[in-house]
Amino acid sequence: MDTTLFPLLSTPRLLLRDLRLTDLDDLYEYASDPEIDRYTPWNHYNNIEEARANLNDFLEDYEKHGFWAWGIEHCTDKKMIGIININKPDYHRRVEVGYTIARKYWGQGLATEALQVLIRYGFEKLDVARIEAVILPENKASSKVLTKAGMQFEGLLRNYQIWKGKPSDLEMYAIVKT
Repeated sequence: MDTTLFPLLSTPRLLLRDLRLTDLDDLYEYASDPEIDRYTPWNHYNNIEEARANLNDFLEDYEKHGFWAWGIEHCTDKKMIGIININKPDYHRRVEVGYTIARKYWGQGLATEALQVLIRYGFEKLDVARIEAVILPENKASSKVLTKAGMQFEGLLRNYQIWKGKPSDLEMYAIVKT
């Protein structure tokens, strides 16, 4: 993919940009934290090779499908601290978003900042009608991120997705274009 066409999104503290091979150490640093396992459908990396394989998957996806995942770069620290993604709009102009951020940066409003700029991008540039997110019911911090970004809780989806090998209940949040 020609990264000059990659849509850069920014906030006062963050740059959302394409993932790069040079992000490997930052990716491994935050995504090897076992604390991440509590709220993600995937497990933390056990070694740098797992991180490298996952990063290569993201880069291959750019080539095949375009720009649906952004690295979240902290402007002051000059490092990638997480990933935020949005899937391609479906026939109904609906998308789902997801994100992870390094534990060191939790509780600082950075996930909300990243999500707000991605929501704006979805409505203004992708012309989607609805943006959704699903989280585990016990993930109270992410619930706050979603509501601060303007999303509304819509309900509990029973056995909605397989997370770590088992059917899991998930909470649905959404925002619609008005």
